[in-house]
Amino acid sequence: MKKLVFLFICACIVRYSTAQTNLESADSLKRIGLLMPALEKYGRDFITDPTAETSYKIASTCALLWTSPMRDTAFFFLNHSLRNDSTLKALYDPHFLSLIDDPRWEQIENSQIEKYESTNEPIRNEDFARELFRMIIRDQGFMYAGNIERRKYIQNGGYFSAPSIFPMLAMEERNVAQNTKRLLKLLDKYGWPTASQVTEFAAAGAALIINHTSYELRSKYFPLLKKAFEKGEAQPLRFAKMQDRLLVEEGKEQLYGTQIKFEDLVRTPFPIKDPVNVDERRAKIGLGPLAPYLKARFNIDWDVDQKE
Repeated sequence: MKKLVFLFICACIVRYSTAQTNLESADSLKRIGLLMPALEKYGRDFITDPTAETSYKIASTCALLWTSPMRDTAFFFLNHSLRNDSTLKALYDPHFLSLIDDPRWEQIENSQIEKYESTNEPIRNEDFARELFRMIIRDQGFMYAGNIERRKYIQNGGYFSAPSIFPMLAMEERNVAQNTKRLLKLLDKYGWPTASQVTEFAAAGAALIINHTSYELRSKYFPLLKKAFEKGEAQPLRFAKMQDRLLVEEGKEQLYGTQIKFEDLVRTPFPIKDPVNVDERRAKIGLGPLAPYLKARFNIDWDVDQKE
């Protein structure tokens, strides 16, 4: 293990001994799928300034490369990055899909939950929280590669650039099915998860997964999500997304602008009720204005003036 990490760092030194690199350029490479060039730049930055942020970026990039040596390196840098981190963010980061079935992942979970509980209240239903965290990663774990291919789909005029997208989509479908089956059992056992029981981050996982199932299941569980939200026990975005999706499926106008359609290679929101007041509705439930959300999330320019 130590030899592997040493060789990784040496490779970065040799390749970039005279180059000036920074995190932004590495991030840009990572966004378009050039993982090895990004990793080399992150490595150079780490050598000159070994921060927790850079270490975390190296860990997530290595995890996306999936091979056994890269998983080893990912765990090394992830442990380094989390030494003084008492948050739970790593436990639901989809970049780490390739790590969660490794016994070392449980050690990460144990450490982060212990540190989190030392500065916050204990997680009342820790077992449920752990399962929800892993479900989030399984649900979102292929989004990195999927989003890259979806961008290429648009650029290629409606064709995927590589056949590898199809088995990946099949794996996404399998993960959704496995998550759904397991979550329904947990909901029967524990009821709908709330922020005070499992943390707001884990609780969001239940809504995320149910929203990716069927209209029947969304209709069944939305009242429970709504009740939790009204009590301050669920995230506004999760509530808004499921509410909007149900409305769209019923042929009605959405309320918060979270649902997007893809027609003629163009993304646009499904029809929004009273669009000049959508920001006011979003603000009432704790969401920011719609235009920045659509631009950041979908690169959609939405310019409907809002009533003051």
